[in-house]
Amino acid sequence: MLKRLHDGDRTAMAELYDRYFDRVYSLVFNQVDRNRDVAEDIVQETFLAALKSAKGFRGRSSAYTWLCSIAYHKVADYYRRQSRERKRMVSGVDVDTVDDTDNPGRQPQPDSLIESAETRQVVNDALSKLPWDYRQVLILKYVEELSVQEISQIMDRSPKSVEGLLTRSRKALQTHLSTLREG
Repeated sequence: MLKRLHDGDRTAMAELYDRYFDRVYSLVFNQVDRNRDVAEDIVQETFLAALKSAKGFRGRSSAYTWLCSIAYHKVADYYRRQSRERKRMVSGVDVDTVDDTDNPGRQPQPDSLIESAETRQVVNDALSKLPWDYRQVLILKYVEELSVQEISQIMDRSPKSVEGLLTRSRKALQTHLSTLREG
């Protein structure tokens, strides 16, 4: 498939999309504070960019790592745009993501599921307070289960730099989690 992709075969891109869409979507979704609309837009941009740059893909990494690298840069672009828009705003408007847990018609859940959902929410809250690159490296390592080498290719950093970033990110996450538990 990668050879066909490199040669510009459109069916190869469709295969790539079918094979990796869910994984790329999951990765992006977790990086944009679980905002479905934003995640869908970024994943679409990712695959369009992959299509445009397919001829330049040399195969030095797996197709998934290549797509993650593109998605990583698209998410970074999204946050840069967000930052510029916030700076331009005169009045501070707080944009919160919609909380899907407030569905009054839903059946009560067992205590273990509620605790699990609460734990996920606490972790997501702590992650959202981290700098973007900290959040990114933790998601790539622990949600996507990528190796340090793969993360270094995606983030365009040396493996040592990624290891250091992981260490700082874990410490920052621990600090935020303990602050949330205490507060």
